[in-house]
Amino acid sequence: MIVTGTYKRAVFVGPRQIRFDELPIPEPGPRQALVKVRACALCTWEQRLYSGEEHYYPLAGGHEVSGELVALGSQVYTDARIGDRVMASPLTRCGYCESCRRGLDNICDNARQPFRDSDVPGPAGLAEYILLDDYQLYPAHNGASFEEICLAEPLACVLRSVRQAQVERADNVVIVGAGIMGMLHLTLVKQMGARAIVSEIDPTRAAFAQKMGADAIINPAQEPFAERVKALTNGRGADVVFCAVSVAAAVEQAVAAVAKGGRVMVYASIHPRGTKITIDPNLFHSNEIVLTGTMSQNKEDVLQAVRLISRGLIDLKPFIALTLPFERLEEGLQAALRPGTYRVIMTM
Repeated sequence: MIVTGTYKRAVFVGPRQIRFDELPIPEPGPRQALVKVRACALCTWEQRLYSGEEHYYPLAGGHEVSGELVALGSQVYTDARIGDRVMASPLTRCGYCESCRRGLDNICDNARQPFRDSDVPGPAGLAEYILLDDYQLYPAHNGASFEEICLAEPLACVLRSVRQAQVERADNVVIVGAGIMGMLHLTLVKQMGARAIVSEIDPTRAAFAQKMGADAIINPAQEPFAERVKALTNGRGADVVFCAVSVAAAVEQAVAAVAKGGRVMVYASIHPRGTKITIDPNLFHSNEIVLTGTMSQNKEDVLQAVRLISRGLIDLKPFIALTLPFERLEEGLQAALRPGTYRVIMTM
């Protein structure tokens, strides 16, 4: 099937500057798929590009994408049929570098190369159509909403984080930050039978965390974080701490609050880039704690996220703050930048 005509694509060209390009709808190659985008969520990355906090211009943003499959290359093997709902995973993996071959395709050595080779770099999901390589296509249930399917990408990132942290039933888990990524951590660890403590200074977000099932709330601006964690865990400390905020001091506090043999997961990237932390190395020797982090997701994580959504095993609707049509993208980005806002989703 050949789709003809043109489509619109959004490009970040500077702080608070967006250009809309009109392009010919591409024809998929033998190992490619063409998807008509129906929803694209505005991640922190797009928000930082728009605000000017990060400078990668020009860039075609948008990597939390769902849509309708409209064309398939002759050599694509998939269960999806034309017209089916799919999750598009535009983050790339070469499959050949040492990281990919070691099972670390989430940190592929050549992940950004396809973006550099395109006319404008970037995942390009903020558009009316997106062209994918075959491995980037994930069939979803046709009864699931496009708005929830597009959130499979952040959900997959959190699935990887929780898996890497080796959360066990009845663990004491602390989640620092009640933004959407912190709340996705909360949802998953509660499903696993862990006890969840959320640290959040914003009262509205703290109340939302409690509504979403947090067993206890800490306000680190009003009480000593590590002392409060230990008081809530019979003096032992947390088995796992997820740092879902971009604040370096939170990592130092997490290390002070973790139990012997516990894990501290740096989930959020720390800003500004290059920020340093100071930690007593004897804590690693004496208490056998682990300080690590996760980046993005691998194919297994994405598959599991799409299945959770497709089978109704997770409800992502509480995390959708606003949906707007694509032509109101700037309004959507401005809304996403407002404190306390969860995911804003652009619909095509």
